[in-house]
Amino acid sequence: MTSQPGRRKMSAGAAIISLAVAGAFAAPSVFPTGLTISKAGVQPGYVVFASPDGFAYAIDVKGQIAAKWAAPEPNSVMGYTRPMANGNLLARTGPLKLPTAAAEAGGGYGESTAVPSVVEFNQEGKLVWKYTDDVRGLHHDEERMANGNTILVCSQDIKRPEISKRALKDDCLIEVDPKGKVVWEWQTADHFNELNLDETAKAEIMNAYGTAVKTVPDSAFDWAHMNAASPIPENTGNTDPRFKAGNIVVSYRHLSTIAVVDKESKKIVWTAIGTTLGQHNTHMIAGGLPGAGHILVFDNGNNDVNRNPRHMQSRPNSRVVEINPLDNKIVWEYNAEKSDRPMWTFVSHYISSAERQPNGNTLICEGSNGRIFEVTPAGQIVWEFINPYSKLNGKITDNTVFRASKVAESWLKAKK
Repeated sequence: MTSQPGRRKMSAGAAIISLAVAGAFAAPSVFPTGLTISKAGVQPGYVVFASPDGFAYAIDVKGQIAAKWAAPEPNSVMGYTRPMANGNLLARTGPLKLPTAAAEAGGGYGESTAVPSVVEFNQEGKLVWKYTDDVRGLHHDEERMANGNTILVCSQDIKRPEISKRALKDDCLIEVDPKGKVVWEWQTADHFNELNLDETAKAEIMNAYGTAVKTVPDSAFDWAHMNAASPIPENTGNTDPRFKAGNIVVSYRHLSTIAVVDKESKKIVWTAIGTTLGQHNTHMIAGGLPGAGHILVFDNGNNDVNRNPRHMQSRPNSRVVEINPLDNKIVWEYNAEKSDRPMWTFVSHYISSAERQPNGNTLICEGSNGRIFEVTPAGQIVWEFINPYSKLNGKITDNTVFRASKVAESWLKAKK
């Protein structure tokens, strides 16, 4: 298109106004960082998250560091770290020297990088439990169960020619007891026909999504990409046996599918397909919280069209949705328009989380931007914090946060 010189000129005043308007609607950047919004109505407590700088933090409602933790073992680095009900923390860890693939990508132990170990450490930084797996790669998620065991998301490279011509990087679940013994395990490929895939999707998987994933010859094919697994808690109010306590809510990003695995039969007994797109942090809201028995999801809105077998198209915004699993209906949704902002100002196409608070608010982690904020049921933002604890990946400042969680003020022990 031929440019028109007359239209390229802009007065200084007009330019300032234009920049001000753009800035008012822009998604938060890493500047300014720290606490950016604080209003009445925020849920008291501490926000806990792991940061790219290698530390985990507890931040108070004033945006100040209340506690900071390094990896509990020397020469190791932490990935996703979550607070536990007993006052300890559970984290994915690996050796300080990155695996070759992760190092070449310029990153660290991100959500997808398989690590050898998951550790539990106390608030003084002392290691109290460790599980190491020499067979499976541990990735994305780990959670302490009501029975004292730990559920872990993992993957194995397997060959299943009836599913795909390529070897599969197949997601699995394992339950590990306090002594480190695997007492229950579950492999996705064994339940391929329970995922309600149509013939087109099955053909895409058989052909390994075409050439899009053939960047490394003969590498295993990450066909489903489980990124969350959470046991259904007690006292959710559900009487439907599909949603009984102990069954596991799982998320498959590439399939844009949420599923419930029956713990006893090992069958997939419920699915929500295409309700969300490339979602993260699927879990059932616990009893005693507003929305108990519903499934809360960070709906990223992104799923590479060449890496999902249904070829679902991405959208330019993210949202958080609360789903009634009895009818698969969305009963609550947060998007930027709920906060009187343009839809596209809230978007994280990967990672991220959402967590219901006792006062009815929802804590949201817009992971790719390192933005953690809390909204009321009506969508008013009452608290916002932009992660300042970044590191440089090449020339890019990385302040991403995989997930964030809020704990009660009583959770954090006083410093001695």
